[in-house]
Amino acid sequence: MGGLTQRTGGPGPMSTEPTRDQGETPVRDWPSTRRGTFHPPTVGVVIKHLVVIGIMLFGLWGTVWAFLYSYSGQWIDQTATSEVSNNLRRYSRDSDHLLNALPAIAGVLAVIGILFVLVRRHRFLPAVIGLAMAAGANGTTQALKYLILAKPNYGVQEATMNSLPSGHTTFAAAAGAALFIAAPKKWRPFMSLVMLMFGTLAGVATVINEWHRPADVVAALFVVAAWTALALLVLRFVPAEDQDTASTRHTGMLLIPLMVITGLFLAFCAVATYMIAAQQHFAGAALLGSLCLIFAVGLLSTALLVWLLRRKQPTEERPYTKVWSY
Repeated sequence: MGGLTQRTGGPGPMSTEPTRDQGETPVRDWPSTRRGTFHPPTVGVVIKHLVVIGIMLFGLWGTVWAFLYSYSGQWIDQTATSEVSNNLRRYSRDSDHLLNALPAIAGVLAVIGILFVLVRRHRFLPAVIGLAMAAGANGTTQALKYLILAKPNYGVQEATMNSLPSGHTTFAAAAGAALFIAAPKKWRPFMSLVMLMFGTLAGVATVINEWHRPADVVAALFVVAAWTALALLVLRFVPAEDQDTASTRHTGMLLIPLMVITGLFLAFCAVATYMIAAQQHFAGAALLGSLCLIFAVGLLSTALLVWLLRRKQPTEERPYTKVWSY
């Protein structure tokens, strides 16, 4: 048994101090990162999120300038839409109902997923932030389409009314993004693929159904990506998120390079086919370039959002692991 023992040999008076039996477990000094300690985001982390938001807004502005306010952009968009009518419409006729239902399917799946994380994981605040992000993205699309952007009539498009950005694509992509925000950290890389699938497939469906031109879809993807980056920044100030230290290292090592390489390749294909369509008028070139551009924007914007998930790594990590740990 432990007790009080006399300490002798010192110059001062006799003193007593507690001693511990040999088999007794020592008291542990808990690290400063124990549950309950909140580490607010650094200035560098905030700047990183703001840079991504700026990139998305710049992409949105570039899409508006290139495809809405220029003659050549309107011509490319109209040519791609005409090629859909001539080449793909007969293949999509039997699947019209499925294509029409894609945004609604995305919304239903997102609601089910959010309810699951609310019931099983009790992630109320991230779910609210995700839903607020989706509402903001859809509101921004409607404001841009009906209140802010005015489509100039260059005589190359049959419809003179502005349809940019696509509301259907915004709804589907925002539903996937809400699920991405509400999910725990270890699930988010996988949910980023779900978000990518919701946005791009719904966007391509609107093009095949001739509801929207390709540029409308691209603009919608930029709107949703900007709002998602903002939601991730807000989550950095939530204490519960800071305490979630789940590792997604291997997923980040795989997803980021794969998305970036594929997205850059598709972007190059889009530029090349647009140039061919403008100079030599090959049938199908404008449509192929437009589809490549949709998937390129979806992949690159999703890669940036996954990059924002990266946590600060210890200094003793090796360089490669330090760069690709998420």
